[in-house]
Amino acid sequence: MPDKAAQQQILDDILESPDFKGSQRYCDVLRYLVEESLAERVPKEVTIGMQFFGKDGTFNSREDASVRVFLTNLRKKLEHYHLTNSKPFAYRLQIPVGHYKVEFVPNTVKVNGSESTYMRLLMYGFIPCIALAFFAGYFARTPDAPQSAPIVPNPVWNEFVDPQGKPTLIVLGDYFFLRERGSGNSYYRTTTINTPEDYRERLLQDPGFAKRYEQNDFTFLRPSASWGLFHILPILRTSPKGVSLKLASQFSNDDFKSNNVIFIGSLKSLFGIRKFLHLFNITYSLQPSRVTVGGFQNDSLVEFSRSNQRGGGYEKDYAIIAKNEGPDGSTVLLLLGIADTGVIEATHAICDPMLLKAVEKKYPLPSRQDPFNFTLVIGSEGMTQTIFNSDIRCFVANKPLQRISDLARKDSLKAE
Repeated sequence: MPDKAAQQQILDDILESPDFKGSQRYCDVLRYLVEESLAERVPKEVTIGMQFFGKDGTFNSREDASVRVFLTNLRKKLEHYHLTNSKPFAYRLQIPVGHYKVEFVPNTVKVNGSESTYMRLLMYGFIPCIALAFFAGYFARTPDAPQSAPIVPNPVWNEFVDPQGKPTLIVLGDYFFLRERGSGNSYYRTTTINTPEDYRERLLQDPGFAKRYEQNDFTFLRPSASWGLFHILPILRTSPKGVSLKLASQFSNDDFKSNNVIFIGSLKSLFGIRKFLHLFNITYSLQPSRVTVGGFQNDSLVEFSRSNQRGGGYEKDYAIIAKNEGPDGSTVLLLLGIADTGVIEATHAICDPMLLKAVEKKYPLPSRQDPFNFTLVIGSEGMTQTIFNSDIRCFVANKPLQRISDLARKDSLKAE
């Protein structure tokens, strides 16, 4: 723990940095949190709201999240400061998730030398998100942009370029991470914990787990999701209603109300969208890695298991392309893989104008193709974002209206 003079110098350096110098409120709140913490007092959300946000005695932090949102952004500012500051420092200032007491922790990030785990997470998670947001804004058509005929390789895209349809929301599957308590910047990832809900369930099973790991502020984005994004944007850029972008960890059910949704990513990165997999007759498990598709040839089930065989970057995987009617009249398209190779193959195949002809060679297509809803599984082999071989393994035509009515009946029964 640094002495009092060193603590004050750490705070002064942060407040004078470009991240904080232009924002008086962030400076004032951070200074207050540090002073309260050093005085061994735990800062209260209600006090912060009343002192810095003009809240009165009726302020209820459970109903008004404005203070929590501000503190989340403050944590991100601190993280950015520590990552971009070239000046060496022995201690970092951090505000752990779950309370607002500031901690001075030893800095374990190597500024000069080998790339740390934290920096790898930044390079593969934070920076790709910025790049994706830029390109999504570049490719997405604004309302004032000139219209041109949409490029539609096959009927899969009809709802997404329909002049009378909804805007398109592209959701990129990101990965949930935990932080190891008391270790500075050590992070923990397990396939059994992929959402905050999974984390809470783990705590119910093992209360001691919370003493070792806490929920992290940021997530991790694999390159395959961004690779897929660049392939589908040229098809969607002429969409009359425009295109927007979100991470799966930011997605909520309300997004269905005003958007058609395209998800790109692995099965383990679905977050809340995974609760809608039954609309596509899909179930999956992560240990072992296995996908099951229902309704295949006389309503039988077909199972696809991915082995752990992998060497020199070579990977065998399954791509899943699934489209159906979703909640609130939306259209949902899932471009999935168990791992990266499957995600890449799914986005490559959905953009191929010859996809339906390839499917028709193996399975009869339904006569009514509007809307064209289905679940398709493709076996794929490849490495480093390059697909060597692929073959169609399963095709099922989905019936959206029947599925939605079944869902409504199930919800009604639960309510009773």
